[in-house]
Amino acid sequence: MKYAGLLASVVFLAASCGSKPESAAAPAAKQEAKSSEYFKVDPATASNITGSVKFSGKPPAPKKISMDAEAECQKLNTIPVLDKAVEVSSGGKLANVFVYVKSGLEGKTFEPPTEAVILEQEGCQFVPRVMGLRAGQILDVRNSDPVTHNVHPMPRNNRDWNQSQAPGAPDLKRKFAVPEVMIPVKCNVHAWMKGYIAVLDHPFFAISTKDGEFSLKGLPPGQYTIAAWHESFGEKTEQVTLPLTKPLEFVYQ
Repeated sequence: MKYAGLLASVVFLAASCGSKPESAAAPAAKQEAKSSEYFKVDPATASNITGSVKFSGKPPAPKKISMDAEAECQKLNTIPVLDKAVEVSSGGKLANVFVYVKSGLEGKTFEPPTEAVILEQEGCQFVPRVMGLRAGQILDVRNSDPVTHNVHPMPRNNRDWNQSQAPGAPDLKRKFAVPEVMIPVKCNVHAWMKGYIAVLDHPFFAISTKDGEFSLKGLPPGQYTIAAWHESFGEKTEQVTLPLTKPLEFVYQ
């Protein structure tokens, strides 16, 4: 029995000495292999889509938001607060329109971003009102107000969540697993607080500025459906082939 135990020990030691530990370069090789799965846009052939969003006709008059139910919110806003559902410049350009590639990127997988996107509650408003992020990207929800808010996204395809956030509380960190345009967000405490979040599986999206301008940068050659979404006026689409010979324009009325 003693000899059998000794023999087993020798065999075990021989097997251990003969095995090779995983190379230090193995994790790097695995990471490189994973990175190669992502589609890389060639800068030499990439194109930008620039354009603007216009409102034709007389825009609806902005409505004043009543914050009578929350004295602290009133203190934070020394001038009347207007509902920014429809924000049109003096030149007829429309802000807060979400513009994105709706189709044309099928079969391409893009490297996920590592930085978080911030949704802030400031002045008892969601800032920004309209935003986009990638599926799986971290959303940091921040409360900069001296009052408690209740953040409640209402997705159709992603998991619903609803959480209170006290003044000075740490940022809420959340993710949306799958693409979805658009996810409405509300505060259950302050009914006037509204926002919208778009979740995409690619990086080609933008929100129109106060001057109605937008830019989708670094697209590979191809044919695309470009969509523009507005919370009050819905979605419009345009078919384009890159490179474009002139800026793209969406017109709402």
